[in-house]
Amino acid sequence: MTAPSRTRTAAAHMLAAWMGTRFYRTFRLTSEDDPAPFDFLLAQRERAVGVNVGLLWDEEPRPAGADMLEEMLSADIETDEGIVPGAYAVWVPPKGRIPIEEPEVSDLRLILGRAMRTLAPGDRREARIPVTVKLAKLQTEGAYVSVVGGLSSVWLAMSEGIPGSFHLDSRPIHRLPEETAEVDILVSRVRDFAAALEPGELTDIPLHDHWVVSRLPDGAPEGVTVIAAPPEIDPADGTNVRRRFRQEVQRAVDSKRDGATDLTVLAIVGPFAHIGDELVTASLRGMNPALYTALDLIVVIADGQVRQVLQPRSLPWEAGR
Repeated sequence: MTAPSRTRTAAAHMLAAWMGTRFYRTFRLTSEDDPAPFDFLLAQRERAVGVNVGLLWDEEPRPAGADMLEEMLSADIETDEGIVPGAYAVWVPPKGRIPIEEPEVSDLRLILGRAMRTLAPGDRREARIPVTVKLAKLQTEGAYVSVVGGLSSVWLAMSEGIPGSFHLDSRPIHRLPEETAEVDILVSRVRDFAAALEPGELTDIPLHDHWVVSRLPDGAPEGVTVIAAPPEIDPADGTNVRRRFRQEVQRAVDSKRDGATDLTVLAIVGPFAHIGDELVTASLRGMNPALYTALDLIVVIADGQVRQVLQPRSLPWEAGR
């Protein structure tokens, strides 16, 4: 059996920690036994939990720059006294590209390295990546900003009372910050630049993309895991999400049929900028329950967080209550 990737292993450790918090039990990945037909086995006292980890994208080939970034940041853990030795993950936002040329590579390395400092197991932090967006003023009439890219979700707030018609290319932004106040700062900055433009003028606006860095639970393989879907993957493509999710559900059901465990779990790693953007829950609701009824628990993992999608109908440690 091929050894699971760092991404899948990181997800399995996150699942074990989440289950411990959720169910008030201790779960640990076991290495003593062959997990087949599952991807991983978790132990909870004498009980065995079979785990499959599925990705909503093809794992190979990895995005350009992912391996190099892992190696550099893992090396930095050993030399930066501010970074506690342990396991970390960098969550590249959907459609984000890892730079492969200097000085962008070194700049990103420094920013992410600083973001990893002082993180405790289970903690996560946003890293601000400098980017440049472009704003053009089309005409003086109207009060409207047409937006492409990461700021498109806040076009209405950006347009309110703005002096004229504008076009904003914010494609370098792939993930907005979680805090509303920080999003408001981005909007205000664009509006400030817009106020100084004349029709036909184009200007660059320095802003930030927001990537997430997280400290993985104790026990995860040390070093840095870069979790990145290919840039061409669209997280809003419901057809692709449903198709890949169904494939992983079927694989987990087959593992349950061929294996013998007390609990069967499917963890889906998704290319979503925020956990609230995930489409796995909607995909499950659209499925025939007969297709997944053999599974006990389904979670989605994205953006350094875990969310329950399918709740267990019963738990083995509650039997006989």
